[in-house]
Amino acid sequence: MIIDFTVSNFRSIKNEQIFSLYAETPGSYLLSNIAYPPGDKVGVLKSAGLYGANASGKSNLLLAFHALQFIIVGSDDLKEGDEIPCYEPYLLSEESKSSPTRFEIEFYAPSPDLSQNGNVRYRYSVAFTAHRIIEENLVFYPSGQEALVFDRKGNDTWQTIRFGSLYKGGKKRLPFFENNAYISKAGDSADSPQMIRNVYNYFRKNLHHIGINERKVKLNWFEEPMLVEKVSALLSLVDTGIANIRFQESGDSSDINIPDGIPEEIKMRILKDIKNKPFFAHLTDTDKNEYFEEAQESSGTRKLFNLAPIFIDILSSGGVLIMDELDNSMHPFIAELIIKLFNDPKVNKGNAQLIFSTHNINLMSPELLRRDQIWLTEKYEGVTRFFSLDDFDKKKVKPQSPFNQWYAEGRFGGIPAINYQGIVDLFQSGDANA
Repeated sequence: MIIDFTVSNFRSIKNEQIFSLYAETPGSYLLSNIAYPPGDKVGVLKSAGLYGANASGKSNLLLAFHALQFIIVGSDDLKEGDEIPCYEPYLLSEESKSSPTRFEIEFYAPSPDLSQNGNVRYRYSVAFTAHRIIEENLVFYPSGQEALVFDRKGNDTWQTIRFGSLYKGGKKRLPFFENNAYISKAGDSADSPQMIRNVYNYFRKNLHHIGINERKVKLNWFEEPMLVEKVSALLSLVDTGIANIRFQESGDSSDINIPDGIPEEIKMRILKDIKNKPFFAHLTDTDKNEYFEEAQESSGTRKLFNLAPIFIDILSSGGVLIMDELDNSMHPFIAELIIKLFNDPKVNKGNAQLIFSTHNINLMSPELLRRDQIWLTEKYEGVTRFFSLDDFDKKKVKPQSPFNQWYAEGRFGGIPAINYQGIVDLFQSGDANA
C-alpha cells in the first residue's frame, strides 16, 4: 500500500507537494475506508479522488506515479548516455529547467525475510536530471525504527554506493550506469538480496496506471475460466443487457505489426490476445442467445469489459489502480460502484488502493468518501499545488458536510475561473468585424 508520495519539479508541479493516503485522524466516520496493514498501527486510505479545473495538474500527479515506476522498473534498460525519458521538469522557470526532479514514496511491500507477517514499511527517494540519477535512497522499518538499505549520493558509482548492515542475503554491489537506478538493476538480478527484488516486483506488478482514453487490457485473461465467469456476471449485474461472454479464435495474425524490442514471450501473448475475440450474448424475445461483437457494444460497456479483469485482479492481489478520469465513458453509478468496491473490506481483502481523477462532483459525497480522501488541485501562475478537504477547518468542514455542493459553490477552490463577460465580449467583437 502507498502511504504518501512527494513530488517536486515534475511538469506543472514546481514546488514540493505531498499527496498523502495516511489516515492521520481516523475519527469514527467511514472507518471501513481505512486499512491497517498487518503488524503496523498506521491507517492507510483505500481510495482517494482528485478534483480540479482542466489543466490544473491532476493528470501530472498521476503521471508522476508512472514516472516513478519507470525509474524503479525500467531505467535499468537505459544504455550509457541515454536520456531518462520521464525527466520533465517545470519549464516556466529558468532555474527549474535544469534542476532535478525529485520523488519520494512511503509504502508497504512484501518482505518475508524480515517480517513474520510478510509486510514491511519502506521509503524510497530519487532525484534525477536528463541523463543522470544524482540521489537515490531506500530505508525500511523492520521494528518501527528506520534502517538503511542503500544510499547513493552525488558522484557515487556502483563501487562506492553505501549499504546498510541489514541489507543482506545475496550480491549487493552490481554495476550500473549513472542513468540507471540501483533499485532497477538490483531488483532485476536473480542473485541480489530478496528484499530488493520484493520492492522492485511490488512496483513492477502492483502499480497500474491508466491514462485518459487509454485502453489497457489484461492479456490472455480468457484462459482463466473463473475470471471470465466473474466478468460475465459483473456485466450482467450492472444492467448492460449482457447474459454471458465467450471467446472465439478468429483470423490470421500474420499481418499484425508488433513494435520491435518487445520480448518474444510478450509478443506471442499479444498476438494470441488479438486473435481471441470476445462475443457478448444478449437474450432475444424467445430467450435465445444472440452474440454481438465488441464494436457493437456501447463505449461504456467496452470500457468496463476491459477494466473489470484488471480491477478484479487488483482487488485480489492488493495492488494500486491509478486512473485518470475514472468515469470517462462510464455512467456515474458505475464509477461510484468501483469506488465502493475498493472501500468495502468484504470485497477488498487484499488492501488494494484506487487513486483517481474526476470532474464528477456526485462522487464527492460524504456517504462515499472521507474528507482526507478528497483532494483538490489548483494552478497559480503556472504552478500546481494540491490539498485535501482535511486541510480545511474541521469545525466548519465536518465529516458529513455536503462536500459536492460546497465545492460547486467554490468554497474549496479547485474550480475553473471563467471570465464570462470576457467571452461575451469576444463573441460580440467577432460579430462587429463580420
